Amino acid sequence: MSLTATTTGAGAIADALRDGGVDTVFGLPGVHNLALWPACARAGVRIVGSRHEQGCAYAADGYARATGRTGVALTTTGPGAANTLGAVGEAWASHSPVVVVASDIATNLRRPGVYRGVLHESTDQAAMFAPVTKARIVSGRADDLGGAVREALVLANRAPRGPVYLGIPTDLLSAPIAGTAFADLHTAPITEPAAAVTNGDLAPLLRLLEASERPLIWIGGGTREAGAEVDALARALGAPVVATFQARGVLPASHPFLVGAPPHEPPVTALIEQADFVLVVGSDLDHMNTMGWRLPLPAVRAAINVDGVDAVKNYAMDVVVEADSASALRTLVTSLAQSNVRAPWCDDVPAVARRLRDELRADSEFAPAVDFLERTRTALPDDAVVFADMCIAGYWLSGQYPVECERGLHYPMGWGTLGFAFPASIGAAVAVGPRRAVVSVIGDGGMLFALGELATVAQERLALTVVVVDDGGYGMLRYGHEDDPNNGCDLSAVDFATVAEGFGIAAEHVDGLGDDYAQALGKAVASGEPRLIHAHAQLAPPRTTSPRWPLRPGASSGTEGR
Repeated sequence: MSLTATTTGAGAIADALRDGGVDTVFGLPGVHNLALWPACARAGVRIVGSRHEQGCAYAADGYARATGRTGVALTTTGPGAANTLGAVGEAWASHSPVVVVASDIATNLRRPGVYRGVLHESTDQAAMFAPVTKARIVSGRADDLGGAVREALVLANRAPRGPVYLGIPTDLLSAPIAGTAFADLHTAPITEPAAAVTNGDLAPLLRLLEASERPLIWIGGGTREAGAEVDALARALGAPVVATFQARGVLPASHPFLVGAPPHEPPVTALIEQADFVLVVGSDLDHMNTMGWRLPLPAVRAAINVDGVDAVKNYAMDVVVEADSASALRTLVTSLAQSNVRAPWCDDVPAVARRLRDELRADSEFAPAVDFLERTRTALPDDAVVFADMCIAGYWLSGQYPVECERGLHYPMGWGTLGFAFPASIGAAVAVGPRRAVVSVIGDGGMLFALGELATVAQERLALTVVVVDDGGYGMLRYGHEDDPNNGCDLSAVDFATVAEGFGIAAEHVDGLGDDYAQALGKAVASGEPRLIHAHAQLAPPRTTSPRWPLRPGASSGTEGR
């Protein structure tokens, strides 16, 4: 860590962020944390200003998802820190490496267990974050601040990844620190190498594979760094690959072994039922992807997961390999290359998605959504980064948009936080710059959660296109309750295009999601400037969205797959 002979706590934090590989953070200043702004400027760390602390944390999460690097949010004390909790919960549930650096009241004002009425005081601010972080670090000495930042960055990136809270009493930010205090600072790499996996570790798994005739690979978010290895394994086994929402883009949509639709769509479920063995890689087989654990998986199952407990919490496994996905798959592919390379047992895997698409297009209820997916894909370049919200258009994108690049689609499947897509896409737009198109698709209800972040987009002149699909309310919640005048789902109209123009962002209205929408989207993305499209349209929710799940006769309350 490079330091002058004497620095302050704020300087130590900024230097530790820089030396930990962090070049951009997302922050909102307050009276308690303001010293971090000039300190980060001196350290060469860019601060992108959000307009609400939840926006800071969402942007940090979007930055992490788009890049694989750590996202950092800076907030002030008390309500500022508390405002991040919804977004931090999404990062936690989705295993996104985010560090929240929050100031707290001064050390000389704190009396443990007593609320004294100090500005922004909480009796235990860090405790608010306990349910939604993997670790909480509270620094009590100025000399420890650099090491605390380093520890937070390491923990956020240690498998399984997740958010870390770092609390710093405000008086430590201005406290002087001698450079010699950092002589013994921990210098381990921020991203720790995965433990080696041996053939012996994989022997039980290899025996199951050898006994199978129709293997299937199920991949989750834990394979985001293992696309090449998943590709090699699928080709070696001749096995179809089913991807969860978080694994979209690990294999390109054009991959010959990728099943390009959610596992709970009937044609995909039928394919899964034909398999006699499933290898689950980097997934916990969660509630949403398995239709509440009703999805019938093959009787013989194995898992590769960095967390062995996570691997078996929802479905029993015959074999569990506790390891990083990429390292385990590389060793597995090497072993298979010597003994077990096979011809595909399913003749045309992409045909599964084609049959589904034709089936949906033939149904007047779903045909407009299929057209929306195809128009969106045609208007966007292959390397576009798409953020989809918990709105009906987002449900369709999350499951069936053809993603051609790694980290090309992001969806709040972890916690299901409405209003995620727009502020999270800001982090991605900051990270990838104008060299890649970044698009946020969000409903009119979700957009109102973070409308003020349009000011950040305008101030930073981000190459970000925001598509607001406006159906006049909370369309997903309205489904099935349309005849109830008191369902609370209808919202008063907002002219989002005019609002965007008020922030200095070019915008336009389109009716529907047809050709006018496709042209507007293509033009907006090509501009390389901030753009907003206000599309007035209604779509039916996908037939496998949770409110439409069929309860099979005799189905249990959610433990059927165990």
